[in-house]
Amino acid sequence: NLSAITLIFLGKPLKGKLYLSNYKFENLITRSRNNLNTHHNLPNNDFYNGKNCHLPSNTVLTDEMLIFEKCIINKEGLETIYFAGNSHMDHFRETHLSISNSLNVSIDGITVSDCIFPPDQRQKKCGDIQLRQKDRILKNIGKGDLVIISNRYMIGPQNKWFDNKYSAERLNEFTKKVISKGGKVVLFLPTPEFDVNIHECKEVWFKPFLQKKCLIKETELRSIRENNYQILNYLSKDIILYDLLPIICFRGECPMTDNIGRPLYYDTNHFTDFANREYIYKDFINFLEEKELI
Repeated sequence: NLSAITLIFLGKPLKGKLYLSNYKFENLITRSRNNLNTHHNLPNNDFYNGKNCHLPSNTVLTDEMLIFEKCIINKEGLETIYFAGNSHMDHFRETHLSISNSLNVSIDGITVSDCIFPPDQRQKKCGDIQLRQKDRILKNIGKGDLVIISNRYMIGPQNKWFDNKYSAERLNEFTKKVISKGGKVVLFLPTPEFDVNIHECKEVWFKPFLQKKCLIKETELRSIRENNYQILNYLSKDIILYDLLPIICFRGECPMTDNIGRPLYYDTNHFTDFANREYIYKDFINFLEEKELI
């Protein structure tokens, strides 16, 4: 029986391993920019996504308050969590919504492509969008509120985030003002980046092991980012640091997929909505609770 023979042949490499169909794998590669988040039962959650609330760096704001007010989800609780940064905060938008869905807190999340927060005057292309965002947060923040900051720690000369002591001083100055109004600041630490797109990292039965280019050793990642980690030493002790590596790295390696082959990354460096729901949100909520921030 030919079909029986075929099943026996396929059975050995598939043993003990679940391989996602191409449809299921591709279906998990979403992020807030192409997914409207309508599964959240929240006011305005159909607008609070990267398509609307993640602005291009060259955006000219003729009525900035209109945009800022639309990218807010108001809840009955007294506290607000402000999410600020560039695309490396935008890719956590699914976590923003999950936090607002589970806690009685409002969320506020304008992010700007390629433009770091707090703003750096060396980024001429960014205009004053992040400056207005900073001023707006400092005007509105109150006791018990949080500012969560995440920027891309780029490698090379194009990096303008944590490339020198000035980066830390700028964040310290902002944090001092936040604390004076009763708020607190949380900073996300560096996350992995890869040279290959996630679509090249799907495991199949005839290629059951993840390609070397689809993972990076945690020690190597920390070595590459050594300059970033050194500059963190200049930060105020009032800034609360959050490190994602323990939850997205397994046994000393940081892969692009989890241990059953599901995609953690949307491209080479941004996380999927799936990674947010399955890993990041749960760990971040626990972190906030442990630090007594919520």
